[in-house]
Amino acid sequence: MRRTALPKSFFTPKIVILSIVILVVLVFPVGNSLFNLWHNKSELRRLSRKRDKLDVQYEQLLAEKKLLEAQDPAYMEQLARLRYHMAKPGEIEYRFIPHD
Repeated sequence: MRRTALPKSFFTPKIVILSIVILVVLVFPVGNSLFNLWHNKSELRRLSRKRDKLDVQYEQLLAEKKLLEAQDPAYMEQLARLRYHMAKPGEIEYRFIPHD
């Protein structure tokens, strides 16, 4: 079987440009859809991580609320010492600066 070469006039600049335009018109919507899909998946992952962090924070706040409602004396003392830097009469509070 003999191969016949295409005539040199087949690859004219008009045909090449037309082929590129057709290719771009056909591929652009698919590429845009793929980009949107990738963007949506990455946004979903980001929001899922944020939701997980907020769920943990919510559970911690619920636990703290229960302790505050119960007015647990040990917890109230710990809260006053750590958050508000309070000390009992006669105690001296020492503050240490951590090394980085």
